[in-house]
Amino acid sequence: MNKFSVCIEPVFEGMDDVEKIRKVNDLGFSAVEFWDPAEKDRRLVKNVCDELGMSVAICTLEDPWGDVRLHAETSKYVDHFEKSLLSVKELGCKKVILLSGEDDGLPHKKQVDRIIENLSAVGPIAEKEGVILCLEALNSKVDHPGYFLDSSILAFSIVKEVKNPNVKVLYDVYHMQIMEGNIIDTIEKNIEFIGHFHSAGVPGRHEHYFGELNYPGILEALDRLGNEEHFGLEYWPTMNNEISLKEVFARLREH
Repeated sequence: MNKFSVCIEPVFEGMDDVEKIRKVNDLGFSAVEFWDPAEKDRRLVKNVCDELGMSVAICTLEDPWGDVRLHAETSKYVDHFEKSLLSVKELGCKKVILLSGEDDGLPHKKQVDRIIENLSAVGPIAEKEGVILCLEALNSKVDHPGYFLDSSILAFSIVKEVKNPNVKVLYDVYHMQIMEGNIIDTIEKNIEFIGHFHSAGVPGRHEHYFGELNYPGILEALDRLGNEEHFGLEYWPTMNNEISLKEVFARLREH
């Protein structure tokens, strides 16, 4: 049975984080996720999640679109990672999203080698702290022009090269449908290297039942594979957000 989390950033505009978490809980979800932990009142978020029996499934490092991403010089990246991890731990969160940054114009292999070097440096820290690092590939065609890591094939090859059980891939169905397609086959061949999922409808990044993706089929495959990771809903509703989340949740559970 798949378990679901909701990214609270794109939903319930105008509400504060606590209101959003309570809304998501009222709709039957047991986990939330979000982006920059530095922008949250972490103690307050942790307290309301504990009160409701919810968890923070995943978040990014601090300032995820800043200068210190996986292309950064290693000592600088490790410093940023260790500082960010303090915020992540305050939330009781056990998974962190890592972003490659934009293509910096250097030879492709040099950029890949730097990512491997930095992941290899922070992997042992993650192991010690009991945190899973999730390297995310994004689409560079629609949402993130210039983003370097726009291939799940490359992401999986990097993780396999790092050889650390706490370094995995965040497989975003929305982004990889745009870049590659072949969703179920890719998941089946790499399930042991996937630490979290993201999802949305294609095209548009709206409700999952709009567009070209067969989410019931994807979720059936995950059930068959014994997936235990959260299937994160990271989408922008086209209608009343409560109605949208109710409908998406109901349809995804029907598979």
